[in-house]
Amino acid sequence: MIFATLLALGVIAILGFRKYSWSLVFTLLLSIGMIAYALDGLWHGAGPMTIAGTVGISPLRAWFLLVLGLVATMSSWYRWGYHDQGQATSLFMPFFLLSMMTVILADNVWVFMSAWEAMTITSFFLVTRYHQRPQVLKSGYIYLVMSQVSAMLILSGFMVMGTALHSLNFSIWALYASTLSLPLKSLVFGLLALGFGMKSGVIPFHVWLPRAHPVAPAPVSSLMSGAMIKLGIFGMMQFLLFDLGQTARIWPLLILAAGALSSLLGVLYALMEHDLKRLLAYHSIENIGIILLGMGVMGVGIDWHLPGLVALGLIASLFHTLNHAIFKSQLFLAAGAVEQHTGTLDADHLGGLIRNIPGIAIGFIAGSLAISGLPPFNGFVSEWLTFRGLLGLASHWTGPMALYGLGLAMVLGLTGALAGLCFVKASGVIFLGEPRREVAQHRIPASMVWPILGLAGSTLILGVVPQPLLHLLANVDPRYPVAATSLLLPVKTLVVAAMLLAVSAGLIGFSRALSVRTVPRWSTGRIPDASMQYTSASFSKSIRTTFALIYRPHRQLVGVGGLTPDFPEQFIYRGGTRPVWDRYLYQPLYALIWHLAHLSSRIQAGPVRLYLAYLLGTVGLMLAILH
Repeated sequence: MIFATLLALGVIAILGFRKYSWSLVFTLLLSIGMIAYALDGLWHGAGPMTIAGTVGISPLRAWFLLVLGLVATMSSWYRWGYHDQGQATSLFMPFFLLSMMTVILADNVWVFMSAWEAMTITSFFLVTRYHQRPQVLKSGYIYLVMSQVSAMLILSGFMVMGTALHSLNFSIWALYASTLSLPLKSLVFGLLALGFGMKSGVIPFHVWLPRAHPVAPAPVSSLMSGAMIKLGIFGMMQFLLFDLGQTARIWPLLILAAGALSSLLGVLYALMEHDLKRLLAYHSIENIGIILLGMGVMGVGIDWHLPGLVALGLIASLFHTLNHAIFKSQLFLAAGAVEQHTGTLDADHLGGLIRNIPGIAIGFIAGSLAISGLPPFNGFVSEWLTFRGLLGLASHWTGPMALYGLGLAMVLGLTGALAGLCFVKASGVIFLGEPRREVAQHRIPASMVWPILGLAGSTLILGVVPQPLLHLLANVDPRYPVAATSLLLPVKTLVVAAMLLAVSAGLIGFSRALSVRTVPRWSTGRIPDASMQYTSASFSKSIRTTFALIYRPHRQLVGVGGLTPDFPEQFIYRGGTRPVWDRYLYQPLYALIWHLAHLSSRIQAGPVRLYLAYLLGTVGLMLAILH
């Protein structure tokens, strides 16, 4: 009944797309309804509940539905003041939300894959909303191709699982998938891990993410980063860890390696970006890596029969899934407000925006603290739990495996430090100092500010009082409820955090109460100006030189004008980095596919009898394989 109500709200929002306000109202009601349905499932859904074998709810599905509902609610509220109020967005946005909701609640392969493809198609049209701009269509097509490869891998894994279990119903898989043979489990694990990993933006399958997210409208970027890529995490959690259970021990170790690689390289690439939304997109890759680290801890606990690690990895990964959805949506919405206010997202063209849009600046800085894993914000809690799980691996293993676990913990610590550095750069260059250039200054309506501040308040509340949600998470997997509750944060941590907040608030109030004499600023005897400020490139130069092996930096000095090339009128400096994956993996692969497509075109044109021969040969080959 609840699902039918949500479906009806979504359909009404789609049918009313010509009237933007009506469509937006019903989209907002749909989003709030998802939150209510998710909370009901978390509190009362002790086991899977299905509706005619098509959709169902369980605690795990309810958690991801809660993530989707929170992000969708704030994005819909934000859209009231956002400049993109076209009919195309009104049509595809509720369709996008309905498809993601159905992916989470689907209880058989056909419903899941139909909703998965609908999610891909609608998000493609939302990504290419500004198709007239340069590179938008190219970015959209790269996203579409990667999504289709992901879907084919997922469908292949589902077909193998369905054939082995003689059923395409997920409820049957939950009961009997753990009884499959180890080689068959490994085949399913490999196919589904690749398919869902591509959709989540795991390195090296991430190339679509920093291209597609920045070109989409801000509410769409918020939904894609905050909710859509989490559906890949949902798929891996549900089908690989919950359903398959114990597998070959190499698989959780590979998940841990993929998580460490994605988290570290994601933040390193983010540090080199000048475009704010592209920077945030790379941080989505980083945080997906942190979630994978928690899932790897859970997988190790399952395969090594360590219930405490299972519970700790489950809580850490799911809680960070929610935390990332909150603060990443907050940051993307703030980036959209900056773009609407100034007309640009290039950090080196901005500066001093905290004076013009203080609410947006406060929301962005709060999100920066949360994503950097600093207390008392929510990112600290989930990263601390993940760090504790990695140290737990090191304590349970010996020899090289203990060093492996310790190395993963060190990677997570380095990732947090680099994330803090990156957001010091982003916040300082964009919101502090003086404006670097004259930019347009459009008014930001309150309907865009309050969702950002509401999300900022959520990051603080979940960082100071995480226990209620952590207790809900302890019951997501009924096999480990007792072990999970023993891993919750101690109350002392909350008391210390509350005391730090109180002291900070007191110091701020005391400093404001003082009468301070203002004098002109100066720097070594000179009045400072915008040219003396750090730029995005100069701030991160030390990181670029330290990790030059990864970045592959390039510099070029070009002379322009003048009577001869030896005496140019001026020099133009060009520099940047070359992503290793694009240069050494995807460009050669693209060239190979293009070459094969060119060769295949030679057999395209020909007589009908030749096509009949192709068809006969294909049928014969298929019969031989089946035989």
